[in-house]
Amino acid sequence: MTFRIIAGAAALTAALLAFATPASAFDARKPADVLAVLQTNGASGELKTDDKGLPWIKGLVGKLIFEVNFLKCDKTKTVCDLVVYQLGWDDDDLVNFEQVNLWNRNAYLCPAYLNTDNHPYAWYALRPSVNDRREDVVAQQKEWLSCVADFDDFTSAPATYFKTQ
Repeated sequence: MTFRIIAGAAALTAALLAFATPASAFDARKPADVLAVLQTNGASGELKTDDKGLPWIKGLVGKLIFEVNFLKCDKTKTVCDLVVYQLGWDDDDLVNFEQVNLWNRNAYLCPAYLNTDNHPYAWYALRPSVNDRREDVVAQQKEWLSCVADFDDFTSAPATYFKTQ
């Protein structure tokens, strides 16, 4: 009988520990955790805050600078429900409206637009979850970094880019 009680208690403890979330557990909604993954995923970055106190990451992959913006954050601005990766150029006449539309018809996860100054921008938005694993964020970031490379190729030579796809 004592063995059954001990075995039952051990099983109950193991089950409770499986559902417990340590304070240092990975959370894809936390900018600091997203940055930690980014820094081990082929890019570098720095966590910053904007003038409203919202967190964002200034990222760098190769020579390309991008941003990761965190929106819909809690009061402490440490847990956010929306993450937007974005990349843009301040150069004029890289691509035109028709070329951006063609990009958007072919790039499902990384749409682009021209801002009011006709500068091209690409973005990738997602809703992180407390249930996302580090591996999920690695996969999301790899998708984004692939998009960055493709968008760079596209803006460098739009006509050539579509001929090689």
